[in-house]
Amino acid sequence: MERKQTSAAAIAAETLRQRILDGTYAPGERIPSATLISEEFGVDRGTASRILAQLRQTGFIITKPSSGSFVRSFEPILRSFPSRMSAWRDGEAIQDADTGKRARTVEVTVGEVEAPEVVAAEFSIAAGDPVLRRSRRFAVDERLVQLADSYYLVEMVRSTPVVYTDTGPGGVYARLAEIGHAPVRFTERLRARMPLPTEVEALELPGGTPVVAITRAAFDSGERCVEVTEMVLDAGAYELEYHATI
Repeated sequence: MERKQTSAAAIAAETLRQRILDGTYAPGERIPSATLISEEFGVDRGTASRILAQLRQTGFIITKPSSGSFVRSFEPILRSFPSRMSAWRDGEAIQDADTGKRARTVEVTVGEVEAPEVVAAEFSIAAGDPVLRRSRRFAVDERLVQLADSYYLVEMVRSTPVVYTDTGPGGVYARLAEIGHAPVRFTERLRARMPLPTEVEALELPGGTPVVAITRAAFDSGERCVEVTEMVLDAGAYELEYHATI
């Protein structure tokens, strides 16, 4: 009997996943309750509840208290590089180029820290030297999507609004331009990986969700590195687009 339940549970879980993937259950649509799953697939209600929990942990569904379980829906964020990097010239945040008018919130903390090795190498300073770090956590349409830590040379930005959580129109790049260090060239390195436990918690990632880790360096017209940013993106929330001319 137990073996039959296990087999039926596996069939039920796979069938529900396929219905989500092929659109039988559309994004945002409510899916059957544990009671209905139990009746359709011949499993007990506890097993049906565990199937729903598994679908939730793997990111297929979300559960709303007193409402039920729904297919997870989210319009991917198109992150287009390098065109997004010029948004500051129009007094906009770079994130505006990605999300437009979609609801976006950001948590910001600013303070001096010791430079990690990767950051120190880009700035040509010693690891452990003081740098200013701006840490952000972004949410779009109420979904946490990105963590970002940006680093700056303390002596360059100490007397500028870069040290404040709100840097004003155009953000940090506009403030760097005001002191003669406008960014004109960027490099990005990307790596897909599974998230660290701290990243899972910070982004509230469902089990099995990968992330895209991006390290970006910005350089002024004198080829001086003026910013290093380390980002962690929820891979399920973004579509990355790159343009190049050769």
